[in-house]
Amino acid sequence: MTENSKKRDNAANSSRYTKKQLICSERYCNQSDLLCALLENGKTYTFAEADEIMIRFKKGKVKVC
Repeated sequence: MTENSKKRDNAANSSRYTKKQLICSERYCNQSDLLCALLENGKTYTFAEADEIMIRFKKGKVKVC
């Protein structure tokens, strides 16, 4: 990999997106309902942050009333 392609990859990974942008993206088309419930309005997220939020939610325990 050249240095320029590494910089582009890092820039793409660190780009921040709104809740609406992530929900409408092709990457999360199958998880749009989950993202809609978990992400906050008015806040921006990277793909890594959105992935981590979903992973933590999926690994969480169910509370029994």
